[in-house]
Amino acid sequence: MLLGCGTIAQAVLPMLRGHPLTAALPKIVIDKKDPASALGPAAGSDLTCHRVEITPDNLASRLAALLEPGDLLLNLSVGIDSVTLADWCHRNGVCYLDTAIEPWEGYVEDLSLPACERTEYALHQTARTCARKGWRRDGPTALFTHGANPGLVSHFAKAALLEVAGRMRFDLPAPVNRTDWATLAEATGTKVIHVSERDTQVSSRPKQPGEFVNTWSIPGFIEEAMMPVEIGWGSHETTLPADAGRHEKGPGNAIYLERLGAEYLLYSWVPQGGQILGLCLPHSETVTLSEYLTLERGGRVIYRPTVTFVYLPCDDAFASLHEVRMQGWREPEAERILFDDIVEGQDELGVLLLGHGAGGWWYGSQLDIEEARSLIPHSNPTALQVAAGVLSGAVWVLQNPNRGYCEPEDLPHDEVLDTARPYLGRMESCRTDWHPLKQRKFFFEPEEGGEDQDSDRRWQFQSFLPG
Repeated sequence: MLLGCGTIAQAVLPMLRGHPLTAALPKIVIDKKDPASALGPAAGSDLTCHRVEITPDNLASRLAALLEPGDLLLNLSVGIDSVTLADWCHRNGVCYLDTAIEPWEGYVEDLSLPACERTEYALHQTARTCARKGWRRDGPTALFTHGANPGLVSHFAKAALLEVAGRMRFDLPAPVNRTDWATLAEATGTKVIHVSERDTQVSSRPKQPGEFVNTWSIPGFIEEAMMPVEIGWGSHETTLPADAGRHEKGPGNAIYLERLGAEYLLYSWVPQGGQILGLCLPHSETVTLSEYLTLERGGRVIYRPTVTFVYLPCDDAFASLHEVRMQGWREPEAERILFDDIVEGQDELGVLLLGHGAGGWWYGSQLDIEEARSLIPHSNPTALQVAAGVLSGAVWVLQNPNRGYCEPEDLPHDEVLDTARPYLGRMESCRTDWHPLKQRKFFFEPEEGGEDQDSDRRWQFQSFLPG
């Protein structure tokens, strides 16, 4: 069953119909809007559609009427609490997958909550606590945060680490568990991991004042932009950023800033776009991947990379977000997702590993609009990349229905990527000599040493900030 019939559902339905494991499964779609109308060309005779608004009061009764033990719920909604949904699924024998841990609507804007509680880190701790206290380890599989990013990017990171180790001619056994992967990351000297993304899709219809234009969920984008900045904080870092806070509960692998994601920029790099200056948005992979690659000895952290998400959205989306900020985060007057009106562009999404012995390494997906349309008509590259994460996660869940609570790093990266790869366009794996001071021009007070400063200072978080 699909909960939500937005951009991602419209892309994933044709994928589910085309995969041998999911093609014959019954498909139910529920949404507070009319699903058949919202899905448009993705709707078909194999769908059972229900127009239902899920609330805290009716969640249990509505799900019980539509789901049975052994079913799989794909949660593609916004504003419905993911942990509540997953907990109901676990207790009723239903497997679960989502692309983000969503709170109930209004959570992000609730300023009565301290900044540390309005974070992806806090949402993950809530999910983990729920699973730890009341779920069986061999119970129905619940796979949290498995879209493109978060989701596929964690598998990209593993593939990139293997590429770097090969380039450095390491003779190490293949990693089989969390400690092995963290040991490999430390051995390569990887200090920084950016999830770096640039969207260059262009519409034939100019954005109008008051109109929010995007290539994926508009409420989802605005919600992320309103949350505090989050960073998986590396063991090599020496100075906390201004306005930084540490979490008192849980593993403490991430920090948060009392700054909105929409207001905080970082330098990063993608192969075709080159150097970018993008938004440092909060994303689950900064929490899960940085913790997964942490090594401890004697109760002390001896290694962890810094993990951030650096996102440069398409020009119309960037302008739209600026306009919403300018209007005091007032809801946009009109909304438009780019599909058939896209005339050119791509979504370049991958992971950038820095500070290791092979220089820099980028691994990821370069999917343009022409190829996206040839794969799934009436879609776009951004939607396909996320839907590929949903499909590959769903296939793994169906093949492994009794794994209890899971996050992307718990899955075998090669199996997941094999399923997703047909929908990801060109998969690029390449070396780069880029670093955050390489193309910089300091107009006021140049940092001592400039581009030639030593490699340890080069990979400090401060070096990625504009200025």
